[in-house]
Amino acid sequence: MRFQALTLNLQRGLDASTAQPTDAAMLTSAVAGIEADVVALQEVDRGQPRSGRQDQAGIVADALNLPYRHYAATLTGDVRSRTRRSPARSGDHPGPAYGLALLSRHPILTWSVLRHPRIPVPLPSWRSGTIARWEDEPRAALAAVLGTPAGPVAVCSTHLSLFAPMAAAQLSRLIRAMDGLVPDGPGLICGDLNLDPWAVAPLARHYRLPRALTFPAAAPRRQLDHVLVRGAQVAQVNARRLRISDHRALAVTLTW
Repeated sequence: MRFQALTLNLQRGLDASTAQPTDAAMLTSAVAGIEADVVALQEVDRGQPRSGRQDQAGIVADALNLPYRHYAATLTGDVRSRTRRSPARSGDHPGPAYGLALLSRHPILTWSVLRHPRIPVPLPSWRSGTIARWEDEPRAALAAVLGTPAGPVAVCSTHLSLFAPMAAAQLSRLIRAMDGLVPDGPGLICGDLNLDPWAVAPLARHYRLPRALTFPAAAPRRQLDHVLVRGAQVAQVNARRLRISDHRALAVTLTW
């Protein structure tokens, strides 16, 4: 089977040139022409005042004619307010939210949300000589099993910590969870891992690591965005610059 997967840190649909919010028409135009069986999105607004209360995952899904979709909120409420750090307790949320999405051409048979524990990181302040506690935003993975004509495929969308040691621990935990989904079939870990390939490789030895620079979008020097592949061959890799986001979209064509 030939299968196309794409991951994109949407950066809530900001214009790549001006870093200003975009409307639904521009978001639709920005993703036009993308062909994929599954799209993993990160930093996705839904119902947020700052992005015109758009359902950004729905807009992208409709633009790409992907009929199956699921959204997982990592933050709920207006992200600009004092409650913006309130983590979502469930996989979905009816009000304003910010989080992850999976869009699919094939039916989503099952889905689940893996939430990573929030562990404050001690950071020294050289100016004051004290230790401050830095708390990252809530991190999670939205995992699903897709029903394709060639059998089930496990896939997830994730956005890991900015703090590399924590991101590495989160990735290890995620790999263990994903290995339990469709263990005898293909598995894909998609998303902004905030880790370079050299940091990912030792943690994902049984996964293929397609390579292409993705960040920053205008002149990429690093690959923070990945599609880790288990149980399939990588036929093609492309990092595509769009009119939105400070990340390039990473597209991978697979066969099995």
